[in-house]
Amino acid sequence: MGIRIGDDGGIRIAPEAAYGTPGTYVTQHGRSGPIGPRKALLPSPRLGATPTVRSYGVGYVDGEIEVAYDDSRAIIGGLLAACGNLTTDTYTIGDGSAPDETSLSVWVDYGGYAMQYAGCKPQSLRFGIDGDSPVVLTMGFLGQTPTEETVVAINQPAVSGVVWESDISTVTVGGTAACLLSASIEVELPLVGSDRHCLGAASIKEPQRSGHPMVTGSFNVELDDSTGADSEAWLALFLAGTALGDIVLGDFTLSDCYMTGDFPALGEGITQFSLNVEAATLAISTDA
Repeated sequence: MGIRIGDDGGIRIAPEAAYGTPGTYVTQHGRSGPIGPRKALLPSPRLGATPTVRSYGVGYVDGEIEVAYDDSRAIIGGLLAACGNLTTDTYTIGDGSAPDETSLSVWVDYGGYAMQYAGCKPQSLRFGIDGDSPVVLTMGFLGQTPTEETVVAINQPAVSGVVWESDISTVTVGGTAACLLSASIEVELPLVGSDRHCLGAASIKEPQRSGHPMVTGSFNVELDDSTGADSEAWLALFLAGTALGDIVLGDFTLSDCYMTGDFPALGEGITQFSLNVEAATLAISTDA
């Protein structure tokens, strides 16, 4: 019987109380899971046309999971807590506090074949926001150990918690309302590293944070009138080297944003404006 990759599959995550030791699993709204073990085949130890001895080097876990974003902490909290700090209802990433060293176990059911990836630390996350679509969270990991698991029934979370782009009612740039067409919010969480291997060890060392998170955003906005006054103000701030202020998209707030990238090119009938920014922090409000 063939493996039905994706049929009846799912993604779970489990915060680890100790590195490599999973806690309670929480099922996500899984969309795809290009995460898996990386194992390098070592060269033959001696000359010869036909190697008689082959061996794999020390492996690790690398890749991403993609889930529909659910604003309930009961669903998404484990993922966000591995990247930022929770205060009341809000997770903040990049606020200068001590980096969170929380690791996760990621459990992927490929639809009849299940794997657990232990000791996974986030190294990137991206929120994709497009018209007539759910908000999609893509998170990249560097982890330690892959293990084949016994398949168990997956109880999918209620779809009612999924955030759609139509749920994002507030869009402001520096306090001024904007017509948003699409957006992506990205965070880089520098880690070292897959090459930290102690001689004689069976696995890589625990990945460690190696720098401050970098928060960036890309927003495609439509001019609100024929003069494009809002966009002119943003360009003026860009030329002056001045912050745009905060960018707010519903439950997402990018603070102290500076515009980056290229100046808009001259063209006929321009009605859209690409706004790329680097922010100090990303705050994400959730529901209990």
